[in-house]
Amino acid sequence: MSIRICAIADTHTKHHQIDIPKGDILIFAGDFEIRNDNELFQMKEWLLSVPCSHIITIFGNHDITDLVSTNELRKFFGTQIHYLDNDFVEIEGIKIWGSSYSPEFNAWAWMMPDNDLKEIWDTIPKDTDIVVCHTMPYGILDQVLPREESVGSISLKDKIKEIQPKIFIGGHLHLCGGQKYTDYKTDYFNVAVLDEMYQIANPCTTIEV
Repeated sequence: MSIRICAIADTHTKHHQIDIPKGDILIFAGDFEIRNDNELFQMKEWLLSVPCSHIITIFGNHDITDLVSTNELRKFFGTQIHYLDNDFVEIEGIKIWGSSYSPEFNAWAWMMPDNDLKEIWDTIPKDTDIVVCHTMPYGILDQVLPREESVGSISLKDKIKEIQPKIFIGGHLHLCGGQKYTDYKTDYFNVAVLDEMYQIANPCTTIEV
């Protein structure tokens, strides 16, 4: 019996314009665009409204929540939303690990130099089935304009190649949103729904596991 995962990222306040199909697990990979308490409440209400049995979320560089403690955020989301902060949850026998961090770029939230990020990625358990990050691994669906250069995490790429999860889900880099790549060990999905002009360009990604 397959499990349907609905995966989405980078809604940037346009969440109500996105159609979320019925599924078993919703994975939100960051960038709701939270700048105040009201927008955090909007995120919670929207996540609870989607037609999925289980909900998993992380944040992104446009979510100014990195100064709030993990315990406070988990208390806020309650038991119906699984907020992952460099840790994992097991749902329907699937081990899902998540992190909000990306390589450092300007003064955004949830960012660190790539060398420091290696310490976070090293905590991913070897038996993880799905890794969820806001960023993409270097060289995989991580290009930006104007020269389509790669800007993903080198240390993340090394870790994913080492542990070989079945699925990697990320976003952040809109140019490659809605695309899939596989190395026949891991299937990689960039689930950003907006393009480089912050217009809706891609539907929610559905993945059968």
